Amino acid sequence: MRTRWLAVPLAAAVLVAGCGGDNGEEGEGPGDKTVPTAGAGKAENCPVDALAAAKGQVEVNVWYAFQGVAAKGIEKLAADYNASQDKVVVKVANQGSYEEQLGKYKTALAKPDSLPEMVTAEDTNARFILDSNSVVTAEDCLAADPDAKDLYDDLVPAVRAAYSIDDKLQPVAFGVSNPVLYFNQAHFRAAGIDTTKPPSTLDELRAAAEKLKAANIAGLEQPLVLKMDSWFLEHWLTGQGEAVVDKDNGRGGIPTKALLESDAALEVVNWIKKMVDDGLVKAVRSNDDISSYLAVATQSGSMLIETSAAITTIDAAIAGTLDPSMLPGVDIDVSGIKFDTLEVGVALLPGKAQAGKGQIGGNAWYIPKKKPEEIAAAWDFAKYVNSREAQVGWTLTSGYLPSHQDAADDPTLVEDWTKTRKGGWSKIAYQGTLSLDPDFTGPLIGAYAAFRTEARAALDAIAFEGADPAARLKEADERIATAFAAYAQNPGQS
Repeated sequence: MRTRWLAVPLAAAVLVAGCGGDNGEEGEGPGDKTVPTAGAGKAENCPVDALAAAKGQVEVNVWYAFQGVAAKGIEKLAADYNASQDKVVVKVANQGSYEEQLGKYKTALAKPDSLPEMVTAEDTNARFILDSNSVVTAEDCLAADPDAKDLYDDLVPAVRAAYSIDDKLQPVAFGVSNPVLYFNQAHFRAAGIDTTKPPSTLDELRAAAEKLKAANIAGLEQPLVLKMDSWFLEHWLTGQGEAVVDKDNGRGGIPTKALLESDAALEVVNWIKKMVDDGLVKAVRSNDDISSYLAVATQSGSMLIETSAAITTIDAAIAGTLDPSMLPGVDIDVSGIKFDTLEVGVALLPGKAQAGKGQIGGNAWYIPKKKPEEIAAAWDFAKYVNSREAQVGWTLTSGYLPSHQDAADDPTLVEDWTKTRKGGWSKIAYQGTLSLDPDFTGPLIGAYAAFRTEARAALDAIAFEGADPAARLKEADERIATAFAAYAQNPGQS
C-alpha cells in the first residue's frame, strides 16, 4: 500500500519548485517606457526618509507564488520582521502559480495604485520587469541609504551578475535554487557505481544509466527520469558558455531570435533523444508535475534531475515528517506517511564538461513604484530579508538557498548542513551556485514565456513523437522569432 501514496508527498516537491516555471509574458507598465540607462542608482527614486515621516504604521503587501514549505518560509520572514519593529506591517499573500501572479501584475500595471508594495517574481521575469519600468531598483535604494551601502557586498557572485542589468542590481532580495541530480544510492551500489562519485558529465551520466540498466534491478524500468523542460536545456547550454538567444544572450538588447538549432543545442538534444531511444531515459512530458517524482519514489527510476527547492519536502517525505501545510490542496491525512526505504543522494547537475555549471534559478523580489512611504517601508523589509539572521531562517524554512555568502558561514546553518540529511543536500546545492560563472549567467528574455513554450513543445515532440531534432528545433526557433518581434514592438507591454 505504500506505493499508492508516493505520488502525494513527492508531487509536493514540484509545488515548492518555482524556478523552472514559465513566465516572461509582458504587461502594461506605468510611466515612461524608456529602458533605463547604465549607471549608478538614483536616490530620488527610493525616498528612504519617508518612512520616518509617515504617520502611523505603513502596510507592505507582498505578493508571492510559493507553495508548501516555501510559503511557510516567507510567512515566517514576515512574522519575524513584524515582531522586530512597530513602524511597518508586512502582509504576505499567495497569488497562486507564477503564471497567475504575473497575470495579476500585468493587470495591476495599468493601475499602479493596485500594485503590491513588493512582488517575488520568477527569475525569468527579469527583462520584463526592467522593460515595464515599474520598479525601484536595489541600486536606487543603495544610493539613497548610505547605511546600507554594504548590504549586497557578500552576494553570491552569480546572483549579483544574473540580476544586474545595465550595470544596476535590480531586485532587492532573492530566492535561489538550481537543478541537482537526485539518485538512488541502493541502486548505485547494486550496479557497482560509487555513491561518493556520482556522474559529473553527460557522458558519465549515460555510462551510469547503462550500468544501472545492465544490473537488472528489480522494478527498475528506465534509469534516468527527465522532464522535457526547457529549464534543463538552458542550464546545459549556459554551462557551456553557449547563448540561447542572440544579442549577447539578450544582455546586449532585446533578442530577435532563439538559438535552439545551434550545434551546441542540437548536440544536447540528440543526447537526450538517444538516451530515450536506448531505453535509458524515462521521458516525462513538460506539463506533467508528478510522474518524474513518482518514478523515483516507486524506484522504477534511479536518477532524477530536478530543482534543489524540492529538497526539504523530499526529506520530509522520507523521514515521515510531512504535515498538511507542506501539501496545499491535498485533502488527505499525510501524517505518519514515511518512505524510509528510499536512500537518496544528491549531486551537482552533470554538465557537458563538468558538474554544477548553468544559471541562477528561483525568484527575485522587487519594489514597485508606489507612494514614498510605501517604497521606504518595502525597502526596510528588504534590508531585514538580506540580514544574516533572516537569510539563515529563510534557508532553513523555505527550501531555497542563501543568496548571501555570509549566511553560509553562520554556525546555525553550518550545523544543519553538517548534521542533517536535508542540510547536507542543501550544502551541495549551494556549492553549485558558487560554481556558476558570473560572466555568463544565462539569458535575458522579455518574451520568455513564448521561448519556453516552444522549447518545451519541441522537446516533447522529439521524445514522444520521434520528431527529427534538427527540424523540430528549427521550427521552434521560427515561432520564437515571431514572438520576439511582437515583443520588440512594445517592450514591457505586449
